[in-house]
Amino acid sequence: MKKINLTTHLTPYIILYSAFIVCAIVGMLIYPDSFYKFFSPTQLSRTIPSQLPEKSYYWDIEHYANMALQNTCTAFYPFWGLIITHLFYPQSLEQYANYFKITATAVFCVSTPLVFWIFKKALKNQYLALLIALAYTLNPMAIFRVIGYTESLFSLLGIFLIWLLLPDNKLNEKIKLILLSFLSILMALTRPVLIPMIFACLFSLITIFLLTKQLSKSDLFRTIAISISAILGYSIYGFSCLQSRGDFLAPFHDQKLWGKTLGLHLDLLFFSKSPLFDLLGLYLPILILIISLIIIYCKSKSQKVLVFIPKLFIWDILIIYPPGLVLAYILNYWRGAKKEIITSKFTKSLQNNYIFWFCIYFSVINALIVFFTQNRLVSLGRYIFAIPFFFLALGYLYCCFPGERKYKNLLFVTIVSAIALVQQWIDYGKDQWLG
Repeated sequence: MKKINLTTHLTPYIILYSAFIVCAIVGMLIYPDSFYKFFSPTQLSRTIPSQLPEKSYYWDIEHYANMALQNTCTAFYPFWGLIITHLFYPQSLEQYANYFKITATAVFCVSTPLVFWIFKKALKNQYLALLIALAYTLNPMAIFRVIGYTESLFSLLGIFLIWLLLPDNKLNEKIKLILLSFLSILMALTRPVLIPMIFACLFSLITIFLLTKQLSKSDLFRTIAISISAILGYSIYGFSCLQSRGDFLAPFHDQKLWGKTLGLHLDLLFFSKSPLFDLLGLYLPILILIISLIIIYCKSKSQKVLVFIPKLFIWDILIIYPPGLVLAYILNYWRGAKKEIITSKFTKSLQNNYIFWFCIYFSVINALIVFFTQNRLVSLGRYIFAIPFFFLALGYLYCCFPGERKYKNLLFVTIVSAIALVQQWIDYGKDQWLG
């Protein structure tokens, strides 16, 4: 019998937990109120009122708590509050907020090793899977997975969805479809993801067909199951809103009260009017989609791809401000020497990888919805980086490129993200906007 080295086996999980905890501890040491706020079961008294602009003690958690207490229909979705209600039976806003934190942290502890395990199965590369999982765990939006928001629950549901969609999953197809349908209903009851889920499925199916000229029954059935179930999930809440408020689409109408309306704000391409990682949330999914389409199409047609290949460290720094990166690359592409980009055999396999396309389209559609409906990119970074879909798509793209350069780039970005996560913990203690 082959012996298992338990220490080696547990090392990746220890790294992931430790890295996040270290960032939290550093932030709490710098600003101790962060520690007291996170562990306190009641709201701390403030010398400065928390209702000042850009300040609030609970932020969205207060809305989820009031929604559960009053059994009302709002722009927020009910499943997270229902779980807390039936687990703990809280009777006040403070009790709800405390149990939201406790449950979110417990879910985070469970989902973190699952993320690494799923990424390892998907990417077939343990080192890359660990780095991608580390980037997911240490990005600034990771704080939302422990402070009581729906990101913790939605991420766990998303991880199970990814597992069901993995090509090497050996479950019976009928059982897969039943579980996919059930998960999609729960996800649609947790967050406003009806439109992203439907379009991510449809665009995935269309892209696979255009690239391969084939359409598998399993992909078609997955698309139908996820789409119909997402509609059913929202409908459950919609009928509840119809009964209580006489408006089946009340959550969508409530969002209009926040100023959400169709429009084109080109200034958002350069200034997010919100934290910088919201701008990253707009650019990175779209860039990954464009790059993926180009290299996968060219690989399938055995065509050369001539590109400008950056070598200086300054290009890594430019990732922090994507508009500068894009403009600098376009200028250097036309002026600089171009080389053929070498991709691995793995690239061609992404043509019909349904989960890859679903993950990247889900992120892109969220980015486009915010860009075309808001006059600032508020919360976009949270929609993209607090859940695992974007990171798995990024991991798949990294698999297409041989060599060690990609790991250095990923490590640099993760270090910068960890510093930003420390700042998030400080801002959390100050009751400031986190994203």
